[in-house]
Amino acid sequence: MATHTAPPPGGPGAPAAEGNGDAERTASPDPAFPDPHSPESTRRTPPGADPERTGGLPLFRVLGALEVRGPRPVAVTARRQQIVLALLLLGDNRPVPLETMVHAVWGSTPPTTARAQIQTAVSALRRGLERAGLGHRIRMQGLGYTIDLAHGELDLHHFDDLVARGRQALADGRAAGARAAFREALALWSGEPLSGADSDVVQAKLVGAAERRFEVLEECLDAELRLGLHHEVLGEIKALVSEFPLRERPAGQLMLALYRCGRQAEALAAYRTVRRTFVEELGLEPSPALHRLHLAILNGSADLEPAPGPAAPTALAPMPVPRMLPGRVAHFTGDHAALERLCRSLAGTVTGDPVGADAAGHVESGEPMQVAVVSGRAGVGKSVFAAETAHELAAAFPDGQLYAELPHGATGPEPVAEVLERFLRALGFTAAAIPEGLDSRAALYRSAIAKRRTLIVVENVADAGQLRALVPGTPTCRLLVTSRARLSGPSGTAVVELDVPSAHEGVEMLAAMAGAERIAAEPSEAIDLVELCDGLPLALRIAAARLSARPHWSVGRLTDRLRDEARRLDELSCEGLDIRATLAAAHDRLPSLARVLFARLSGLPEADFAAWTAAPLLDVDPATACDVLEALVDARLVDVADGERGPARYRLRGLVRLFAAERLAEQAREAWPEARRRMLGAWLTLADEAVLRLGGVPLAEHGDPTRSRLERSVVDEVATDPAGWYVQERRALTGAVREAAEAGETAHCWHLALAIGALAEPQHRWEDWRESHATALWAVRRTRDRLGEAALLHSLGVLDLNERRWDQATARLRAALAAFEQLGTAHWQSLASAALERLARERGRRTARRPAVPGSAPVSPAAVPGRWSGPARQSRYGLAGATPQAFDTAHGDRQGAVERRAPVRHIHRPAGNAPSRHRIESREDR
Repeated sequence: MATHTAPPPGGPGAPAAEGNGDAERTASPDPAFPDPHSPESTRRTPPGADPERTGGLPLFRVLGALEVRGPRPVAVTARRQQIVLALLLLGDNRPVPLETMVHAVWGSTPPTTARAQIQTAVSALRRGLERAGLGHRIRMQGLGYTIDLAHGELDLHHFDDLVARGRQALADGRAAGARAAFREALALWSGEPLSGADSDVVQAKLVGAAERRFEVLEECLDAELRLGLHHEVLGEIKALVSEFPLRERPAGQLMLALYRCGRQAEALAAYRTVRRTFVEELGLEPSPALHRLHLAILNGSADLEPAPGPAAPTALAPMPVPRMLPGRVAHFTGDHAALERLCRSLAGTVTGDPVGADAAGHVESGEPMQVAVVSGRAGVGKSVFAAETAHELAAAFPDGQLYAELPHGATGPEPVAEVLERFLRALGFTAAAIPEGLDSRAALYRSAIAKRRTLIVVENVADAGQLRALVPGTPTCRLLVTSRARLSGPSGTAVVELDVPSAHEGVEMLAAMAGAERIAAEPSEAIDLVELCDGLPLALRIAAARLSARPHWSVGRLTDRLRDEARRLDELSCEGLDIRATLAAAHDRLPSLARVLFARLSGLPEADFAAWTAAPLLDVDPATACDVLEALVDARLVDVADGERGPARYRLRGLVRLFAAERLAEQAREAWPEARRRMLGAWLTLADEAVLRLGGVPLAEHGDPTRSRLERSVVDEVATDPAGWYVQERRALTGAVREAAEAGETAHCWHLALAIGALAEPQHRWEDWRESHATALWAVRRTRDRLGEAALLHSLGVLDLNERRWDQATARLRAALAAFEQLGTAHWQSLASAALERLARERGRRTARRPAVPGSAPVSPAAVPGRWSGPARQSRYGLAGATPQAFDTAHGDRQGAVERRAPVRHIHRPAGNAPSRHRIESREDR
């Protein structure tokens, strides 16, 4: 297949011919003394060949569709005639046996008239060539036929001559002459050779020609790379590597061209790709030459630069123009509005239109923007955004674009000093001219670009100190940096804060990278995939790479693999991209106390949390805890979820939370249980305060687990609006109950559940009440905490009373009262008795209001034997009776297991805070 298509000589884009025609180009050095061993001496000059009448072009073309160019037009369209003529032209003036022609046309099953049909085809070709003014060329010779061709009449011969000229030029050190000859030779090809001659015999004869063509293309690209034309040939080399991934020479050319274009990372990635292909397809490693090239690129060897050409006649050579920007992504799907604003702000003074931007990157009139900072969390797409911005601005900075990437987590002056050394080398300074020390290099760097319009891009700047050393000294230059930190640059700095794309934008990214049709076929799974990746562009790029590497996978298959939280971070790793490594780079730079807090935040029941949680988790004073938490915010590992309308709340996103959980597993085994116990005690302290402020009675003096001491301001937040505090923290409180139950902190568990019941009752949040109590009931029964179980049954009985579940309330409250009497807890006995009295009053009023059935007397359910009486009723609600013995028996009852598992899941209430009494009453009345 063709990798380089060019118009025929003489057409648009054909290279200029050297000399006055083919006859002059291909003549021997001395026509009077021809070489007796040359092919020319064995070829006869046929009659009728008139180069002047054919424009000096080859008369016969086989490097494409078969074509005859005579003084008059001639068409060879019949299949047999095409095959016969192709065999004659490829025979190199040697006879082609008749049997070979028969086999080429019909294969192993020729008809009985095959010879006669071949003779007929030959006669037709003779007549056609004579009518075209090409004379009598086809002759019978022995048992076959031959065609008389002069040198240069067949384009394949002309191709070979040009290739020989190009190779001689290379041997003489004339790369430009070699390139011209090679390009002229390649221009003779106009598609697949002899594409109309569908014969295996003919195509077999062309295998060598096709191989020579690719060898010439590779030699031509080598010559062009020697000439420093890496920018011009990069696209052609990429196409060649894509079509022939197992040819090693183009792979090396691609690596070298990418490196010389300032795209070292892509050059190294190209090596990894070709190595993987060789290992997977051939089971072989790349050659030592390619391996040495890889090492040279890795080390930035100066030997990889193109050889200098002849010295210019001027006294001073011009300063080089560096073009060091990395490659652009194929489809940029980031924030186009922010990109446009930033481009306007940075290009303002260069185009004569001073433009400024505010701290968010929004354009305003005013002072020009000289420095721009693109910041955001790890994996949010800062590098892609910066590269796209730089390429959009490249035309406005014709004096060059400098690019460097600082190592992740590298602080201090040394990394910046190394970057400045690279920049100065790119600007033409020798090693001897570059001073030592950051300040000296920064001064020389500013002097070198002072009168230039240069764009400087530096990634992973860690702090303001590193930024200051990179700022240009004149307004003609621009500096664009990326950072995870919120940097405070000099006056007039534009800051672009990149956030996680929306789900819709994430799906668009997937479609651009993995294929629109593939994503459109599974839209729901694509949305799930975006959510499982937290919308992070880096994670989406990894997911798309995995899908591209496995075309037989559906999107849903990858989504199912990511749903396993234990494996999600492992799954998000592909081709050198790794979410875990990206997060680890940010984590490892944290102070030790911040790493401890980061890990323990993953143990909280909810991803969202308040600032006060840091103090009990670390067991430090609130001010210190706040500083540590803000260090996590600065590192972009913790988000500020809401801080505009009240006290700030924070969030640990999904992938970050999974990474933090891995760090928590690495901490000392006894450290986390103590921190968790302090956290549960803090929840109890705040819940008690909320209950007290709502007019309730906290349980602090009744079976009290340890409460944590909190700062007065935190408690005052609860006192200000206890109902609002509960609305904000209800999910976290319910999660704390689950956490306590699973950890075996039974006392904390049931005390928290009772507090939730007291806080949920005024707001009619019956689901919170029932869910927390079901979890706590499972915990107390597992540990045989009889007081906790009785207290929970009492609370559930009050919930049943509120929902008008008279029989269930009666059974639970009587069981709780019996347990309290056995345990001798007077306070709890009084509470249970009061609840039963309330039950009797409300049930009596309800019975009095109920209309009597005509012809019958009103009957209380308690008086009805069988289904509604005594043991039957108590067994239905998980209680065999009100005695202590029956209470113990209830522990293993099946209904109790149902309560622990999922109580009242089958009840559906209308929207709103109030329960649906009609539906509940109808269930109880049945």
